[in-house]
Amino acid sequence: MRIAMAQFAPHLGDKEANIHLMTHYLNQAKTQQADLVIFPELALTGYSVGEQLETIAETTEGPSLATFKERCKELGIAALVSFPERNGNRFHISSAYIDEDGTIAGVYRKTHLFSSELDYFTPGDEWPVFSTRHGKIGMMICYDLEFPEVARLLRLNGAELILVSTANMVPYQNYQNIYMQSRAMENEVPLAICNRLGTEGDLIFFGHSMAVDHEGRIVLHMGDKEDVQTTELSLNSEKDTKLNYAGNLHPTIRQSLLTSLKRT
Repeated sequence: MRIAMAQFAPHLGDKEANIHLMTHYLNQAKTQQADLVIFPELALTGYSVGEQLETIAETTEGPSLATFKERCKELGIAALVSFPERNGNRFHISSAYIDEDGTIAGVYRKTHLFSSELDYFTPGDEWPVFSTRHGKIGMMICYDLEFPEVARLLRLNGAELILVSTANMVPYQNYQNIYMQSRAMENEVPLAICNRLGTEGDLIFFGHSMAVDHEGRIVLHMGDKEDVQTTELSLNSEKDTKLNYAGNLHPTIRQSLLTSLKRT
């Protein structure tokens, strides 16, 4: 699977400007023959939108995702779009996987909220794996990456690839590298992460989007400049021993993982 990371600095609170930029990145990734484009966490709106949620959040049927569904279908490319989701009277930090045919294959709601995110958002409580024409895909968002149980549950649910949208800030550059490689080696599954750039208040976002294979080897590591880069990851490794191990994990341990995450 050819995966592009669109690393950029979203305009805070300006969905129209961000949609314009993200559409440009979709076109650019298509010229690189990418199958999928990953965007950063809350790429649609910018990160610090807690006070604006009543007016800026959308449902999965909202106009912004409708625009991306049209663009993906026109280009024949998939996209992972992170946005503030309205769910009744609650709000989530969510990522939607939009398939090449313009349909939403799945939505993931961030389960581990960081710092002041808890003041505005409700954590999700599910770790779904979605079937695509490339294979079975799981998703995480930012802080989720720091919890081994999240990647483990996705792997237990059959994920052959884990995609991560993030808005990771200084001084956590080295954390991101280590967690990405660790999650890959622990579960023998490839991962790709797209981090944003720019500043919002005191927050400095550092980029360094990357992809690692099922053995934790770095196959792409971007710097701190705006760019779209594409790499190839194999979803079906011949050395896929740990999936069999995970599938045979004792039921009590499997349930304990699930229970502990729901308490987080």
